Amino acid sequence: MATPRFHIPQAPDAELNRSPAAALIGRLAADSGLLLSHFEHRHHLPGPDDWIRDDRPDLAGVPVWRGGRLVEHKFQHFRGDNPVGSFHPGHRAKWTAHELCHGVVGFAWAPDASPLFHVLAARLNEVVPVALYYFFDEAHLQRCPLHQGGGPLFGTWCPACEAAALRGPVADDPQAARWRAEGRAYVEGELAAIERAARTGDLAPHRHATLELESDGFAYVASHLPRLQSPVFARFLERFHGPHTGWHRDLTSLADRVRQLTAALADGAPPPPAWPAPRSAHIAQDVAWRLLEVSLDCGGDAAHQLQRLADGLADAPTDLAGAVAGYRALSERFYLPPAEALFAVGYDLVDGLGRDVPQVVEGISQICPHTEALLGDHLDVEAHRFVHGEAPTRGPVARRFAAWLHAHDPGVIADVCRYEAATAHPEPSDPAAEGFADAPGADTQLRRVRGLEVLELSVDPRAVVDALEGDDDAPVEISETPVALAVRRRAGGDVLVAELSADAVAALERLRAGPLTPEALGLPTAELDALRQLGLVLPARFALTR
Repeated sequence: MATPRFHIPQAPDAELNRSPAAALIGRLAADSGLLLSHFEHRHHLPGPDDWIRDDRPDLAGVPVWRGGRLVEHKFQHFRGDNPVGSFHPGHRAKWTAHELCHGVVGFAWAPDASPLFHVLAARLNEVVPVALYYFFDEAHLQRCPLHQGGGPLFGTWCPACEAAALRGPVADDPQAARWRAEGRAYVEGELAAIERAARTGDLAPHRHATLELESDGFAYVASHLPRLQSPVFARFLERFHGPHTGWHRDLTSLADRVRQLTAALADGAPPPPAWPAPRSAHIAQDVAWRLLEVSLDCGGDAAHQLQRLADGLADAPTDLAGAVAGYRALSERFYLPPAEALFAVGYDLVDGLGRDVPQVVEGISQICPHTEALLGDHLDVEAHRFVHGEAPTRGPVARRFAAWLHAHDPGVIADVCRYEAATAHPEPSDPAAEGFADAPGADTQLRRVRGLEVLELSVDPRAVVDALEGDDDAPVEISETPVALAVRRRAGGDVLVAELSADAVAALERLRAGPLTPEALGLPTAELDALRQLGLVLPARFALTR
């Protein structure tokens, strides 16, 4: 049987085929014309000055690169009324269905809505995506052997689980009914709390472990209330949204949608209908809102002309070229953000627009300064090719760029980039790697330490780095002598880098298939002891006595 394809921009098919629940959301999202925006490729506008609260700096600001990751404010860059969700490379694969689920559920807004209305609307928009993430998506989900059947990992990151899930769901899952029942119970508890809050006008929290949507709802409204209550937003909704895009004009209608979608995920009931709006309508409203945001920090004729451009997209949603041309003409008369930034929405538009390449260059440069030094001005060219050619992929930008260089232009620069990315973003450490190399084993077999990466390179990147950091201005001389390096994160957070022989590389590769005896590895005793002391190999099983 062929694996379903969804054809949703920025939404990897494998991430929607990981579970029956994710696939259901994928089908509804595809039929609703939804799409995602690549978070690192989107130029994030700061928002109108009048909407930024001085007393809540935690709720405002644009994303910044920190440790090679573009960090977002929790609520500033999410809008429940925007059917264009976000693909964040730093998030887990679970987020694809979660983000699309927001658009499948829809949102509630009314012109006379109070802050409490908006809080409850935010909770209703969030409850099914959260239940999907922590419950429904776990049914039939394939995890690694250590975590299979254990449920969501919360703050624990397991690369093996991520890889296993992409291989598709397990057919026979004895825990599936449990996860569906718990998901249904969670949604029912949240709906009861929302109804209680609407009836009493008082707080009505509903907690499950660390999940508590009421506080999230209040924080969301604290960040977005000026926008939600602004005249420009009211007019924007009337021009661009309606029942065809998921706009509910009351909480009851949105709650009914939540119940119907929950029944489909938990009980196999018929799903709610898809929204009939075409994808072009979702893109038009996304672009139009960015035009309107800029207009609110302008005055006079500039603001009026930007609002006219936005209105033009309501009348002709597919005329993006006209909006771009009109904006470029305005930019010659008024001081406005560059068109390359305004139209960098995180997905392809027209005229080569849609992606914020300089933002990605900044992220690469932060982690790969020696790669930047070797590439020089050519970094912009390579980054442009990378941004416009990369399929949506999870992981830090430096790792993804290094893989791109290695695939498209292998050699010294790509190898230096791979080294910088690997040492900046090592895999999670194996808790047994420190202090257990000489622990007594229950048998004689050894295993490869988890989180180990072996880099086989055409040049020793450490020598290149030393040469680049030298005090003189002499040209960097590179001796292209192949080297293999082991990279792993120590338990304390430091990164271990060790050179390996060809035999050691081969032995570690054989251990990928499973534990082996020392004799089967075929290494000299001294070399095997060195691998033990470096924490690269460990006993496959530990003994209870010495």
